[in-house]
Amino acid sequence: MAAPKATNINQWLDKATKQELREIVLKQAQTDDALYYELQNRFGDLSDKEKLSELRAYIRNIIGDNNDRGFIDYHNCITVCDVLDDITHKAAKTAPTENLSFAIQEVLMVIRSTIGFLERADDSSGCTTETMDFAFATLEKLSKTAATVLSDQQKTALIKSAVQVFNLKIFDDWDNFRYAIFEKTMPLISTNSLKLMERAAAKISDRYAHAAPKDSDFFDDVDFTDNYKDFQLNEIKAYNANLKSMCLITIGDFAAAKKVMAENITFNSVRKTAIDFYLSQKDFRTAEKLAVNGALSKNNNLDDQATWFDYLEKIYLQTKDYHKLAGVYKSRLLQPTWGSFNLDDYKKLKGVIQMHGDWQQAYPALLTEFSQKLTPTDYASILSFEKETTKLMAVVGKVPSLVSEHGKTLFKQFPDKVTTLYYKALVDQDIGNTRKRYRELGRTIRHYADYGDKGMARYWCQQLIKQYPRRSALIDEMQKAYDVID
Repeated sequence: MAAPKATNINQWLDKATKQELREIVLKQAQTDDALYYELQNRFGDLSDKEKLSELRAYIRNIIGDNNDRGFIDYHNCITVCDVLDDITHKAAKTAPTENLSFAIQEVLMVIRSTIGFLERADDSSGCTTETMDFAFATLEKLSKTAATVLSDQQKTALIKSAVQVFNLKIFDDWDNFRYAIFEKTMPLISTNSLKLMERAAAKISDRYAHAAPKDSDFFDDVDFTDNYKDFQLNEIKAYNANLKSMCLITIGDFAAAKKVMAENITFNSVRKTAIDFYLSQKDFRTAEKLAVNGALSKNNNLDDQATWFDYLEKIYLQTKDYHKLAGVYKSRLLQPTWGSFNLDDYKKLKGVIQMHGDWQQAYPALLTEFSQKLTPTDYASILSFEKETTKLMAVVGKVPSLVSEHGKTLFKQFPDKVTTLYYKALVDQDIGNTRKRYRELGRTIRHYADYGDKGMARYWCQQLIKQYPRRSALIDEMQKAYDVID
């Protein structure tokens, strides 16, 4: 609440009598479910079980009031998520001396409620993802706090509550959220409650193994549905192996954890857990081996590949192995995956070699290698950073579209070449037939005028007006561009 608004309310409350406030609250709470729930939660003489029952009913009513024939549209989805976020926010503020068990139960209720309507809501705003992220972050925070203040009996009771949510069928096909419930409540486990988690995870495997393929009615290809089922079972196996590894590490049974991780190291999630474990134990050699093997594996997506390099960077920074660290940055730059190039890796590579090697000797060979192995776009970024304008001009000459990004850098030294390339590559093109395209063309010309020949930019505007005298929208946009070029 803004400070002036709060000040006003405080002033008004000072003037109000107790009876007047009671009348206002009584009237408002009868129609405002949020206020009614807040009053009940703060002042109602209810057990935790009764409060949770009321919370479930409150959330159910909010969802019911914001759907049309079962579907929650864009704006109503945001409304529902705002209510759920408010519940999570209040739970997150629970102090260690307060009822942490109930706060964790509230967050679990938010998670199960969100999953319950996920498939029948317009989530194009991303609000449900944000709600789930906030809820899981809060669940982890509360679990860490609870682990230090609650009794073993209370912690086991919370694990049982987590198991109940974990087992719900609404999480089928949302296993990333299902297993996150256990991961975030991990601080609460003990040797006994570990068995509860293991039994619950085993039931999920059995459920998937004996379920008929969901896609069989839609896809006639039996091989496809069988393969999809195999994929699901493999995913669950990975989740279970990683869960068991994390649990054993949490309770301190490192020998058993190492055995489980070694048996399931082909799963990338388990490999990540293993690397984190060995890093925590300062066993950098084993962590390095696992990360290197991960980087060499064919069982990688782009995120996994980046993860192994991140681990290797972390390892070599801690072990001060700068030769290998430079190799990591170079490998990142040369990844043959579209969109993976990051100029920061080049800057880090240069920095490491300058501090711990001979940059003047390494630079020419690196530049030659990058010219051969990087895309023109990525190579041009390095040349621009290094102010290698002659080489950069040669690259732009071969790929004229790059003049849009590098024209400003090159204009002072190569004004005629830049102007000619800019016109041919970006101005003298199909102008389309929409005002949006004409406006884009005007911005393109103005961009050149910001650093180039302003007279030439105005000339391009005039030529387009003369060339298309019947296109009023084009004339309008070109005139606007012409007028702002000073």
